[in-house]
Amino acid sequence: MNFWKSHKNAILILSALAFVLYANTISHEFVLDDKIVITENQFTKQGFSGIGDIFSHDSMTGFFGKDKNLVAGGRYRPLSMAVHAIEWEIFGENPTMYHFINVLCYLLTGVLLFYVLLIFFPASSTVSAGIAFVSTTIFIAHPLHTEVVANIKSRDELMSILLAIAAFAGVLKWLQEKKSIWLVVSSVLFLLSLLSKESSVVFVGLVPLAIYTLMPKRSIKDAVMAALPFLLMTLVYLAIRFAVIGSAKTEIAKELMNNPFLNASSSEQYATIFLTLVYYLKLTFLPHPLTHDYYPTQIPIVEWDNGLVIVSVLAHIALIIIGLIGLRKRNVIGFAVFTYIGGLILYSNILFPIGTFMNERFLYVPTIGMAVLIGYGLSKLKNKKLSIALASVVVLSYGFKTVDRNFAWKSDETLALTDVEISSESAKCNMAAGLAKIDLAKEERSDIKKKKHLVEGLGYLKKSLEIYPNYFPPMMLSGNAYSMLDEYQTALGFYKNCLILSPGHNHALQNLQYVAHEATTDGQYPIAEEALLLYLKHDEANASINEKLGELYGKDLQQPQKGLPYLLRANELNPEEDGIVQKIGVAYAISGNNEEAIKWFEKGVQLDPENARLWLNLGVAYQYVGQLDKAQEYMNKAFELEPELRNS
Repeated sequence: MNFWKSHKNAILILSALAFVLYANTISHEFVLDDKIVITENQFTKQGFSGIGDIFSHDSMTGFFGKDKNLVAGGRYRPLSMAVHAIEWEIFGENPTMYHFINVLCYLLTGVLLFYVLLIFFPASSTVSAGIAFVSTTIFIAHPLHTEVVANIKSRDELMSILLAIAAFAGVLKWLQEKKSIWLVVSSVLFLLSLLSKESSVVFVGLVPLAIYTLMPKRSIKDAVMAALPFLLMTLVYLAIRFAVIGSAKTEIAKELMNNPFLNASSSEQYATIFLTLVYYLKLTFLPHPLTHDYYPTQIPIVEWDNGLVIVSVLAHIALIIIGLIGLRKRNVIGFAVFTYIGGLILYSNILFPIGTFMNERFLYVPTIGMAVLIGYGLSKLKNKKLSIALASVVVLSYGFKTVDRNFAWKSDETLALTDVEISSESAKCNMAAGLAKIDLAKEERSDIKKKKHLVEGLGYLKKSLEIYPNYFPPMMLSGNAYSMLDEYQTALGFYKNCLILSPGHNHALQNLQYVAHEATTDGQYPIAEEALLLYLKHDEANASINEKLGELYGKDLQQPQKGLPYLLRANELNPEEDGIVQKIGVAYAISGNNEEAIKWFEKGVQLDPENARLWLNLGVAYQYVGQLDKAQEYMNKAFELEPELRNS
């Protein structure tokens, strides 16, 4: 309450800033990985009933249906996932409230950060010129945070850092009042933070760093004691994690999209890591252009002779030296530098592989250090009007970029088609843009516009496959696009390649069945035959496909003898299906074997005595063998069941 009373205007300004900057995300859709944690996660979609499964499994199990080792260490983030389950129970598949809660979490993070920074930098008489206020406004306005706030999936990051800063505030209260209750509160909050996302473990180092550098009058013992709740709760979290998902998994999928260094030498790997580090450093201060996608080969694999790598090495050596000097002097520079480095090191691929080159959301904590550094630097200007003017320029520039960037996160289509302009060398982003165009084509009524979308989509998919020839999703999507263009032979070629990469893949087989159906409808029987034969090569025990191929040979290709083995196989697999029995009878009848046809038609009417056409076929077969009485009897039975047959 004292904080509110003393700084009400500043709090209202910060809250309004956060809300205004991200208000345009509230109407957005579910985007990108939201399907993994919400819309296609079977645990989340159980609502309250799924919370038990969420806490007792790896966080990816609800989506994949099994533990899937895509990144080193696995993922255990049950609290943020449980919150999504509660939201699903209450709001269902309406993303509006999910987005609103993201904005609210971000708003509260800004307010709490302001509270913490005020303890380190008490406000001057002019609130707007205070280091804490300026630093917090820069942090709130920073465009790099759009991915964290605009993407519902990043609730784990929002909750983790919000709760970690709240735990930090608790420790600072303990330092002020020496009441043990604050250590208890801080411990509980930090455990909840880790259960939201383990990335907040960086606060084990950030808390003593901040106290040591920003509170020079405090002893090293105070800094260490303040860090103890964070360290102990990290051990508790690790114990819970181990009990639930076992020991840390050190292997990751041997697939380029989940291991971008798959084909790189050790030398190339670390040179490329330093290339990403210089990109991070640039984006921290100059966040343009922005993209959600840095997958291969948007970041090129390089060696140590690359100019930017050399610049990165020199820049980071200088940064560490400056940070160490600041650490020795116990000043803001030491805090800012090592908050930046410490916040980024977990995502750098130096300690362990993270499954991607880089992501802008990984700078969420490091930008705290940057914001404090800028706020501190501006406070040192003797001309306070100039200081306020420069701070305003930074916040307004960042804020404009943030609002503009939010529009890209409106939907999967807007995100993919916006970011492919930046991530033009990313196989994944080109694939996503191709998918976006196919989805737009599905919604388009105009045939001309539909074709335009499909052709443009195929351009993106072609680029994706040029970058990564064995990339399964664009291969499958290319087949789908050509199917929609009625180019079934080309589509079939892509599905063949899909089945070479992933034999028996369910979606590829389903698409083969679609091609066969459409090609048959269009009279392109050889293509339909090829598609069905390929299907049976991967799933020979599919009764339906055997039936379709048998019917294709008998009805469309007029080769009943060639179709009979497939129909008989279908009957063997599904002996109770009267439709298959009828087709076998027809095939024998067309082949002139009426005795065998009669046997199968009689079997058919036993299976389904109400099937008029079976009775009619049986009557016709008897007519052909000269048993006219039986023929008339069975035909009359057919006409009794379905009078319209008399006219056919």
